[in-house]
Amino acid sequence: MTRLLHCSISAVALVAGTTAHAQSADLSNDGGAAGYGNEIVVSGQRAQQQRSIEEKRLSLGVVDVTAADDIGQLPDKNVAEAVERLPGVGVQYDQGEGRYVAVRGVPSSLNGYTLNGFEIGNPDGNTRALPLDIVSGQLLNRVEVAKVKTADLTGQGIGATVNLVTQTAFDFDRPFVVQANAQVGYQELRKGSQPIRGDVTVGGRFGADEQFGILLGASYSDRTYTSYGIYPDEWALDENAARGAVPINIKYTDYRLKRERIGAAGSLDWRSGTTELYFRGVYSRFTEDEYRQRLRLDFSDIAWDANGLTGLASTSEQRSDLRTEYKEKSILSFMAGGSTEFGNDWKLDFGAARTRNEVIEPNELWQFRGNPGAVAVDFTDKLFSAVPSGGYLPPSALGFRQYTAQDENGLEKTWQFRADLTGKLPSIGENSFVKFGANARWTDKSFDSANAVYTRGTAANRFTLDGLAGEDVTVKLGNGHDYFLSPAIDENLIRAYTEGRLGGPQFVLDTATSLANDTLGDFSLDENVFAGYGMVNLDFGSIAVTGGLRVERTELGITGYLLEGDTVTPSSAERSYTDWLPSLILRVRPSEDTVFRVAYSRSVGRPQYSDLSPGGEVSSEGDGELNVNTGNPALKPYVADALDMTAEWYFAPGGLLSLGAFAKFIRNPIFVQSYTIDDGSFGGIDYDRINFSQTQNAQKGDIVGLEASYQQQFSFLPGLLSGLGVNLNLTLIDGSLRLPVGGSVGFPEQSKLLWGAQLFYQKGPLEASVAYHHTGRALITAGDTRLTDSLNDDLRRLDAKIGIDVTPNLRVFAEGQNLTDEPTRQYQGGVRDWVSQNERYGRTFYIGASVKM
Repeated sequence: MTRLLHCSISAVALVAGTTAHAQSADLSNDGGAAGYGNEIVVSGQRAQQQRSIEEKRLSLGVVDVTAADDIGQLPDKNVAEAVERLPGVGVQYDQGEGRYVAVRGVPSSLNGYTLNGFEIGNPDGNTRALPLDIVSGQLLNRVEVAKVKTADLTGQGIGATVNLVTQTAFDFDRPFVVQANAQVGYQELRKGSQPIRGDVTVGGRFGADEQFGILLGASYSDRTYTSYGIYPDEWALDENAARGAVPINIKYTDYRLKRERIGAAGSLDWRSGTTELYFRGVYSRFTEDEYRQRLRLDFSDIAWDANGLTGLASTSEQRSDLRTEYKEKSILSFMAGGSTEFGNDWKLDFGAARTRNEVIEPNELWQFRGNPGAVAVDFTDKLFSAVPSGGYLPPSALGFRQYTAQDENGLEKTWQFRADLTGKLPSIGENSFVKFGANARWTDKSFDSANAVYTRGTAANRFTLDGLAGEDVTVKLGNGHDYFLSPAIDENLIRAYTEGRLGGPQFVLDTATSLANDTLGDFSLDENVFAGYGMVNLDFGSIAVTGGLRVERTELGITGYLLEGDTVTPSSAERSYTDWLPSLILRVRPSEDTVFRVAYSRSVGRPQYSDLSPGGEVSSEGDGELNVNTGNPALKPYVADALDMTAEWYFAPGGLLSLGAFAKFIRNPIFVQSYTIDDGSFGGIDYDRINFSQTQNAQKGDIVGLEASYQQQFSFLPGLLSGLGVNLNLTLIDGSLRLPVGGSVGFPEQSKLLWGAQLFYQKGPLEASVAYHHTGRALITAGDTRLTDSLNDDLRRLDAKIGIDVTPNLRVFAEGQNLTDEPTRQYQGGVRDWVSQNERYGRTFYIGASVKM
């Protein structure tokens, strides 16, 4: 890591020399932005890129921005995939769509997420990792990713603060605007279903001086698709196997999903003189309806052939599963506020917000099992196969084993208030100011989980899959790997058979397991955060300094439930703590086109809600011995001290070369730890020995990295070539978390290599782009040993889009997603051919049209 940091310092110094030499170049013919001549580019990708670059150049900290047309110019399905195009941003995918965003190697749960500057909260149950696939990018003006923050931004956000900014009527150059977009698609794996997307925005400015503005927007998408997968489990060492290990089973899956997004946003603004008022609202709902068919074969005791790649497993179990799952997540947020100037040099900004987030997730699972005898395994290829020697069991040989009915729901309600007072300091410099502010957040959050488990009855009452089976499925994994899933379970038949029989002789309630499922995940909490800050920006021309201090007081009250036998006892705890978060940023501008930044900042990452719950399970091990498995409301938040250096050269309109180095030194990482207390007490009772398994703060960790980006619009080239442009970025990351036992591991979601390349074209009526992004492999979860670590493999994404303006107001376009048919892969133990998931989604193509008036 030290060597990496030294390299970063050298790289910044090299760019500094290059930049100083380049300032003598004549840029007057490139035009388009202030300070670059008189030609102005006013539309399309070029204008949006220039706007994003200008916001980065003028920012106090280190900020990357993707603007409205940038979001629309590439075939990204949601906000997570749009910000993935920015330097240092990695995305975790779920069922072929981007969901969680990790920034500079920091897990998504340690980011801060805001909507127009107010904290969004989270509809995703018991985590702080906001699923950004819930939000449609078409309703936004821009997305800001602040990697180095100033004191006026919320303290939560070790990776970054991701701020979603909605549109207003004052964002458009026309007093009245109507925009509409409609698309219909084709999917490679589910040809009978066409995905659709559409959005519309209507609004304008009115009044004698256009002082009023109103804007309304709505969006809709429906993506009904299929994915095929292979999921081996729990690789164990085997010295006779060519790969050195084998899993205990293999699963083939046929997943059919319908994902629907509905979004709406509105803004009412009034501006008169130096006073502005606004009222804004955002609603977004994401629903997912899943049908999951799965065939599983368990095997062990493999007798290997001489090659160590093929053999015969001596024991086996065949299992057919059907899972139906419905998931609904929603965000509803209203905010009001404004600003006013007084006394020539002072400005007051104020606002309040109310947010309601909810998740609803019912699902059902049926399992049938049988024993087909020996299984022939073939590990010749990475996507290995296992087939019963005597063939798959028929439905009549698969007996019912288990049915579960899950019903989870979570609700989060938040009030927020803020006020900021800014005073100019003209005697020091034109852009100098002092700023003070305060904000408060009151959050009530609850999560309730129930999962009733029913098992098979006595022998006389048992039934099989005979008469309940559906059509067989061929699972197509690509590259010639097609597997057979048989027998499948007919959803309508099994659901009809189950109805009215629960609790009867064929579906016997497992009361102990059901009670545990209904207890251990439940919690309710109040989390209140009160913050105040002061900061000053001193601009001396070519040198500027921004310093500040933020203080955040967190007050937590949380209730969980302890389960001991069949007794449920509420367990509550309260905790308060204060974080002092200083920041200092130095900016040096040798010229208008060059900016160097050196920064120190401190930020926090509050623990996951589930880790804080004092609830858990208590069981007796014997006389005088107790086992306790709980969360820990006394957990400290992650605290990170960060150092950043960047060199930025804005050499032309839409042109940027940026190099940076960063280091984060993180205290209080959180892990589940096991420890024993002799002669202790729990719940007022003394025990000889208490075995605890509990979330605890562990030792420190650190992350260092290099970040580079290059953008240019080649308008100086002759003829048609002048429409070309390129956008490149590269991030290298190294980091580790040091554990009390087990040494060091990487941060979850941390990719050591991120890079992206986009080639775009804009000339006359034609706009086109081709984009590639590579997210390097990353840890998902750390196991008890390195053998049980779970990791994501490299993920590569190639997308393209082309559009033609038929008239000044009408554009037609076509786009393609996942053009290389890239699956998502996971593996175990750090060995990439110990595959634990390979899931294929196929290619998707869209055609559409957009109208602007």
